[in-house]
Amino acid sequence: MDEKLQRNLSLALWASTIAVLVLIMLQGFSGNWTTYFLILPGGPADLSQGFIEGLAKLAIYHKIMGFVTGLVSILVLVIAFVGRSNIYVRVFAVLGFIIAALAGMGGFLFVTSGFQDRWALGQMADAFIGAFAAYFLQLFFMNKTPRFPWISRAG
Repeated sequence: MDEKLQRNLSLALWASTIAVLVLIMLQGFSGNWTTYFLILPGGPADLSQGFIEGLAKLAIYHKIMGFVTGLVSILVLVIAFVGRSNIYVRVFAVLGFIIAALAGMGGFLFVTSGFQDRWALGQMADAFIGAFAAYFLQLFFMNKTPRFPWISRAG
């Protein structure tokens, strides 16, 4: 593979992995706000109409960005396999994609249940944490020589 193409693929992998981490983080924040203040019963009763409308828009944002997150996770997966990434980067790209898909499936099941299926809500929330962890570990292994702090360099 051409060295310039490999360098561009490496840069694209870094950019797309950081982008998916930012998207997952924003998904977590928007999902928490929407769930706590708009969907779950027993929320604050004194919310203004403007705040409620803002939360409704945030719920739409959360849904659209879920699809964008899925597309970027597919991009990360493809670039990890097309480029000369090490096996750990590829493993975490696959894990991140699978776990992001599980989050999407949990979100779909939660919405189709009329926002009643708490197991699906939990699946979505737990998979959000797992996907974030997988892509964060992928970043660690994308370094040229990842080093664990507990392994001695002498030897």
